[in-house]
Amino acid sequence: MKKLHVLLIMIFVTACSTSTEIIEDNDTSETITTTSTSSVQNNDDNNTTTTTKIEGYIFDNEKMSPFTGLELNPETWLKRPRRVLAFKVDNNINARPQSGIQEADSIFEILVEGGMTRFLAFFYDNRSEYLGPIRSARPTDPTLVRPYGGTLVVSGATAGLVPQIRELGVAVLEEQPAPSMFRIISRNAPHNLYADTELVRDVVDKKGFPFNPPPGPIYTFGIDQSNWNNGANRVTVKYSDFTTIIWKLDINKYSRFIIDGYAKNDEPIAHTSINRDEEIEIISSDTIVVIQGPIYVDEATTLPSVLTVGVGPVMIFNNGNYIEGTWRRNDISEPFEFYDDEQNAIYVPPSKQWVHILPLEDGDVTWASS
Repeated sequence: MKKLHVLLIMIFVTACSTSTEIIEDNDTSETITTTSTSSVQNNDDNNTTTTTKIEGYIFDNEKMSPFTGLELNPETWLKRPRRVLAFKVDNNINARPQSGIQEADSIFEILVEGGMTRFLAFFYDNRSEYLGPIRSARPTDPTLVRPYGGTLVVSGATAGLVPQIRELGVAVLEEQPAPSMFRIISRNAPHNLYADTELVRDVVDKKGFPFNPPPGPIYTFGIDQSNWNNGANRVTVKYSDFTTIIWKLDINKYSRFIIDGYAKNDEPIAHTSINRDEEIEIISSDTIVVIQGPIYVDEATTLPSVLTVGVGPVMIFNNGNYIEGTWRRNDISEPFEFYDDEQNAIYVPPSKQWVHILPLEDGDVTWASS
């Protein structure tokens, strides 16, 4: 098994910017000469639609997803402009299996207290009628939502955190009455708050929250990356002694397994999602991105957080291949930029993305061919 040895000297800013300037033009379009075509399924209005990688890749901010880099059907992109919504989803052992996260445009996974993680499920073009459990905000969240002008949707937050998030230029929507958000009876609080993403979108619209400009891509997408290494059919992402994620390649996409220290189970078990009809499927993603940053303790809440501004290691995994490099970010209003060891831009394959925000000190990434 190959193990990452971090050789980079980390240079970080000491605090995230509190600028509230909105990016009006995030033009990161790249012209690609390599040709490739494929398709993935995109859930929209409860129907299955097809999104396609186009030949001669150029990112089109109007007709492509900023969260996957994939081209959308006209039936989807013609519904824009739409707000970006980022739902905070629980990953406590009592919250599994979650619902609706497979319908998200993309997922960011973030460390919280107790060595556990929670998710930010981004919804822009996709929707879910049954998403949850929704949980409370944490200090890292606004630094990931800010580049897209999105609304952070949470159950609540530690005292003083919501005003702090709003000061960073991120709108926050806390728990709402049914039918937009609702408590299910089959689970105990606080792991039972669910949402209909489109009804929540209606609430945000009626409240007149700031409307985000069309967001640019979360990082540079492309299909011309030439310096991939093979041997990453199994990827292990360890957040702490209590949470380890294992991604196993299965027919061109990675299936998710988890080792949860709170479950007292040393063997990985399939991490599944369940819909309202109680149909279960294993969580999967085409591309896995691991962004590592140092842990700091948020002064206002004393909660552990991961710094997402500065410079640090990044690893991208796709279809059994991987590339290592460096992420850069000067301000929370900017998207991430990725560079290889020769300081050339890394192009992430247009596909479904799962982004790990991993602590540098205690986090660990390993991979193997089997």
